[in-house]
Amino acid sequence: MINLLLSILFATSLGIILKLFEKYKLDLFQAIVFNYISCVITGICIHQSIPDFPTYSNKSWFVYAVILGCSFFFFFNLMGYIVKHMGITVMSVSNKLSLVIPVIAAFFIFQDKVSILKIVGIVMALIAVIFTSLKEEGNKHHFNIKQMFWPLILFIGSGMNDTLVKCAQEFHMKNSDNAPFNITIFSTAALLGSIILLYLFLNKKSTLNFKSILGGLLLGVPNYFSMHFLVISLSIKGYGSSIIFPINNIGVVTASTIIAFIVFNEKLTKLNLVGIALAILSIIVIAITA
Repeated sequence: MINLLLSILFATSLGIILKLFEKYKLDLFQAIVFNYISCVITGICIHQSIPDFPTYSNKSWFVYAVILGCSFFFFFNLMGYIVKHMGITVMSVSNKLSLVIPVIAAFFIFQDKVSILKIVGIVMALIAVIFTSLKEEGNKHHFNIKQMFWPLILFIGSGMNDTLVKCAQEFHMKNSDNAPFNITIFSTAALLGSIILLYLFLNKKSTLNFKSILGGLLLGVPNYFSMHFLVISLSIKGYGSSIIFPINNIGVVTASTIIAFIVFNEKLTKLNLVGIALAILSIIVIAITA
């Protein structure tokens, strides 16, 4: 489970860095593009090999990686849009509740074992995500969804991304190195982002912001490793995706909430504390069903 823990830690650090982006007014789009460029560079440095895309294109997982690369880029930007216009609570809940989709897929596609205890743990995890995400304004817990369309798209998209990652790992990558798969995903996202960014530069709709570039390069390192360790976790025998995804998502939400309290002095309500306790309990319940 050490790989899953590392995935949670690196994914949690993404939220912290994104929060700093907001604080220092970075250009989010530029940062996201250079984040994916940094992911590719990180993968090359770690695995000490230059990507061989002509060879990769003959692999059965290649189409999955290209689709995921385009999807990752779109939904990363959508998360930024939702945070800006609807709040971080809406984004967090929409993104993390998407664990429902890969869990359902785990039961019907990957033949994970269904048990009452596992279902109880998953339901507890869903409730914990909501409780830990809610913020109090005055004496009322605030969950202001003015528009449902984009949060719903994020919910579906995040869930489908997780499901596609598991499909690629389960049916096309067993007992193989996941590095080419990850690098192809991030290279696709980097290429797509670079094309759009170049278009914006040429049409003078954007100018280079070196602070945003630096922030994006920094973000790319934990982004790569969060994906790297998640794919490894999904390949571990005995731990199906109906266990991995709930623990991963609730772990990220809980860790992010605790760090926000310690580092950014964000207030924790009684409901948040209940959510954290419920999250820990749900992880224990789901883990013992393995």
